[in-house]
Amino acid sequence: MSSPCKLPHGHSHQHSHIHSGGQHGRPRQNEEATDSKPVEDYSSWDVVKATQHGLADRCRELVEAGYDVRQPDAENVTLLHWASINNRLDLIRYFISKGAVVDQLGGTLNSTPLHWAVRQGNLQTVILLMKCGADPGLIDGEGYNGLHLAVLFQHMPIIAYLTAKGMSIDIQDMNGMTPLMLAAQKIIGMEPTNFLLKLNPSINLADKVHRNTALHWAVTSSNINAVDLLLEAGASMDVENAKGETPLELAQQSRNRIILHILASEAKTRASRNSRVLKVLRKYETLLVAVLCVLLLGGIGYILNLHTDSWLLKGTLLALLTIGSQFLARRFVGPTSQKHFPAILLVSSVFWMFMTWFILFLPYLAQATVQVPFVLSIFLLLYYFYKTWRTDPGFIKTSEEERKQTIITLAEAGCLDVRLFCSSCLVKKPLRSMHCHSCGSCVARFDQHCIWTGHCIGAGNHHYFLLFLCAMAFFGHWMIYASSIFWVRECSTSIQKDGAWGFVMEIISCSPWVLYIFFLVCSVTIWSSLMLLMQLFQIAFLGLTTQERLNLQMQNRCSANKVSLRKSIYNRGCINNLADFFRCQCFGLVKATPIDWTKQFHGLFSSPQMRNAQAV
Repeated sequence: MSSPCKLPHGHSHQHSHIHSGGQHGRPRQNEEATDSKPVEDYSSWDVVKATQHGLADRCRELVEAGYDVRQPDAENVTLLHWASINNRLDLIRYFISKGAVVDQLGGTLNSTPLHWAVRQGNLQTVILLMKCGADPGLIDGEGYNGLHLAVLFQHMPIIAYLTAKGMSIDIQDMNGMTPLMLAAQKIIGMEPTNFLLKLNPSINLADKVHRNTALHWAVTSSNINAVDLLLEAGASMDVENAKGETPLELAQQSRNRIILHILASEAKTRASRNSRVLKVLRKYETLLVAVLCVLLLGGIGYILNLHTDSWLLKGTLLALLTIGSQFLARRFVGPTSQKHFPAILLVSSVFWMFMTWFILFLPYLAQATVQVPFVLSIFLLLYYFYKTWRTDPGFIKTSEEERKQTIITLAEAGCLDVRLFCSSCLVKKPLRSMHCHSCGSCVARFDQHCIWTGHCIGAGNHHYFLLFLCAMAFFGHWMIYASSIFWVRECSTSIQKDGAWGFVMEIISCSPWVLYIFFLVCSVTIWSSLMLLMQLFQIAFLGLTTQERLNLQMQNRCSANKVSLRKSIYNRGCINNLADFFRCQCFGLVKATPIDWTKQFHGLFSSPQMRNAQAV
């Protein structure tokens, strides 16, 4: 038996004791009892106490005996209020069938049963009351409607359900405050401000009294998280309130250094966007970053290859090059280019590897048996890199109407949780999918977000990624072979003749550039080879993605019942796993079962055909 909740009283976040029958939660037990607890005589309980504790039989007995369910107690609280705050769904249905008023105002806060349910976060009660005609737009004694209360008490599932059922995300309370303004003013933290911004509110609306926008309220409340989120969403910094103050002027008055710094930096950034030169630079930003990255890697190799014995000079030049590149990066490189910088760095490295082969290694490896495989490897490397980067990995796309229907379906089924619903994308999650925070979207059969390709790896491009790793490993090993041939032909030394240290010093003095490229080659070759082996093992022998393998390993660490990775429901055996992955029939020798993982959902959404496919 659960302990009953108490009626909200006074401040929105407090509760009071309305009826003597519910003041102490659970019924008192005999303090003299030791080995066993005495059975409580429920027949003496009044209807309020029975409602709080969910004793349906006792409530029916009293109601059938003549108790009027519409009758409020001394403080204007009805039985439907108590059933709603304590999430007693059966009693709610019963009281309404007996004539209870769904939108009855009562209690110190002059709230409806729906208001009480929202405060407590009882989503199923909210759904039931709304099906019975409850109006979430009614105002309580504090001037809040259902959506405002859900924001105040940070119940995101209720916010999602109310908006999906048609409540405007910009609905205003008595003072003209929208839910977003209320979150920015009252709630210190990322949520629910971040969640509300995903529902496309009008960010620059002003309230009726102070004419403050949500950004004004975030500044006056020193809500750093809300300020950051609102600026990222594009909130205007030029709107003036009733006193003619902008958010930046309010920050200067409050003397909050962090918020003042954030707003001042954002003001500078937005002002720079109006410059024609900077607009052109932003337009071609990724291309310019690629050129600068090529020049940077080339510059490092050139400095190391200078014909001078002064390492002090080389160190000084490298330091100046680093400082200059850092200045350009801070000044001109935006978030998009920063996100793709590792991928740009990889392509720039490959460019200099190719140039080294063409200029330095070609004279020693001019045979067609060497040149043809190398040219083929570089072509495949660039092709599969491009396909991995440009192919849709399996982003889950949906319309606004579908999102709303998803929320309603999941909520009414009692399944509005992270296993089935992505609170970031507001979409139903297919099997094996995951939300990628770097890409800001859910990805079907998510494997990983690879920084070296600048893209997610999922159902749509996973096979391209595997072929890219193959090409990279093949290309890298070919370059290592070419480097060794160059050193044998160009440097008059060997480990047997000069020893390990003498051999290394001779290689450095012979061609620092080749050694520099050799280190770059080794780094990408080791990464691609190890990644390739891991991917092949997961795909062929486990039938799992990288994310699924890591999740299972984490579960095994935290659980006493270990689960074998090879016993996953997606493992169909080595040959079938590879056939499914590459969608290859092998001339009918293998029966592949290609599945569109963007459309494979949990049982709540699956058709019988989908469920059969999932069971394979």
